[in-house]
Amino acid sequence: MRTFVEVLRDNAVYADKAYTFVRYDGEERRISFRQMWQIACQRASKLRQLGLRKGDRVAIILPEPDTFVMAFIGALTGGLVPVPMYPPLTLAKMEAYGDTVRHILRASGAKALVTVPGLSAMLAPHLVGAADGADVMVIDETELMGPLPERPQAPCQLLPTDLAFLQFTSGSTRKPKGVMVTHANLSANAHAIMFDGLRVNRNDRGVSWLPLYHDMGLIGFVIAPLFAQIEVKFLPTLNFIRRPALWLDAIDEFRASITFAPNFAYALAARAIKQEQSKAWDLSCVKAFGCGAEPILPDTIQSFLSRFADNGLKPETILPCYGLAEATLAVAFAGIDEPLKVDVLDSEKMKDGLALPSSVGRTTEVVSCGHAFPGHELAIVDDQGTRLGDRQVGEVLLRGPSVTQGYFRAEAETAQVFRNGWLHTGDLGYLVDGELFVCGRAKDLIIVNGKNYYPQDVERIAARVHGVRPDQAIAFARRGANGSEHCVVVIEVVKGDNDIVQGAAAIIQRVRTDLGVPVAEVVFIERNSMPKTSSGKVRRRETKARLAARGLSFYQPPARPPTPPLAAPRPSRPTAP
Repeated sequence: MRTFVEVLRDNAVYADKAYTFVRYDGEERRISFRQMWQIACQRASKLRQLGLRKGDRVAIILPEPDTFVMAFIGALTGGLVPVPMYPPLTLAKMEAYGDTVRHILRASGAKALVTVPGLSAMLAPHLVGAADGADVMVIDETELMGPLPERPQAPCQLLPTDLAFLQFTSGSTRKPKGVMVTHANLSANAHAIMFDGLRVNRNDRGVSWLPLYHDMGLIGFVIAPLFAQIEVKFLPTLNFIRRPALWLDAIDEFRASITFAPNFAYALAARAIKQEQSKAWDLSCVKAFGCGAEPILPDTIQSFLSRFADNGLKPETILPCYGLAEATLAVAFAGIDEPLKVDVLDSEKMKDGLALPSSVGRTTEVVSCGHAFPGHELAIVDDQGTRLGDRQVGEVLLRGPSVTQGYFRAEAETAQVFRNGWLHTGDLGYLVDGELFVCGRAKDLIIVNGKNYYPQDVERIAARVHGVRPDQAIAFARRGANGSEHCVVVIEVVKGDNDIVQGAAAIIQRVRTDLGVPVAEVVFIERNSMPKTSSGKVRRRETKARLAARGLSFYQPPARPPTPPLAAPRPSRPTAP
């Protein structure tokens, strides 16, 4: 088993293969695999000269994709343990961002932070005593630059069991925790993704706009492709959010065959890309539009397929997958070249934990995420840990070489999640002949009158009401005045849609009719105020807590101009005699 650093070294023979990085200003930087190894060794040497030693944690906050990746692989090559962190998305929320920075630096015990001068000045108040009571060494990323060695040698001997990096969870359910990913985990998962899941060949190419500080972008497109010598083009994340057409335009131009994104990106692309932007694209080169990281909605995927069918997009290119940071990245893929598989279930039976097919009455749709990778095993268990049979909904457990060592310096949390050789995911799902269907998070279940409802089902139905979008609705349970639980839906108002608040009754009626869930409250909040993680996942529990504390940015419809009084009727003219 080769470590990632050994893969970097072995790939140095490829001067014709490269990663291409598009910076935020549009400038492109092409770095060949040979240069990548030279840069990694040069960065490693610089970091060691600054006094850092094998095993030391090094946090990285770098906005540009090329400088981030080069700092990351340099730290790995030097035997250090990089800690990827996201840059601030806006200066308006620096206090909350500073809290996250302080927490991750303290939890990781980072000895150094690699960043840019502008960010280091803003972060300075949060760095004092942040790691193990000591000040964090701040390294300007330009300090790591210098002449590239002609014949670089790996400066540190690494073992598969050595810790590679800390992947902090997104914090959608609680404070971020540092998942301990070893070189063995990286190797096992990279091989499973590239060869078992995607069945790549060396002619494949990738395009990604995914954040590089999270596992899907970092492992899926920086690390794993190097194990298969696959070229990748990286787009800035925020540029995609502002202009979704950049993603598919890059695929067409680069002739990429592999790309991945969460469900929301497919919804955004389908509704925001105009016909004149897409008319010249040829997407027939794509063999895998991977989808994961959040619930996969069949309506969203079907809309995406329909929208770009005239561009050569084939239905079988959609590739649902399942994974989590605690298992390095992915553990199950749908079959390559297979059409989307959707299970249509009896909604009433689902409330009781039975996933039984139905074509009449109220139904729930769940997408297949395929089978576990070879060498990995999935199981479904009830609250007592008893393994359940096919089509019985319970917690998803898994084991295999991709499962990580637990959480860094968090023994209690590790013991709770990693038990008896199994990773307890906290996700609910069921199996059918080994095929995994994921229903949602166990702790997000809405339980009303003893029946189970999944928040994403409520959100999906609410989004069918005019003026509501799938990524602008959050549903959860809240205790009412009588002590019983009831369902609440929080809606983010779209800019310029001041009449959406009139749709509360329509949302309540639609959810009751389609799902049978009585919605007690519909709350409207300002645009761009929905609590989300840095990777775009909604924070249901934080939203619930902030609603209770009246801490949400509640929407205030603009005052309507007063209606002018009716003009007094003019006196009639006397009729001439």
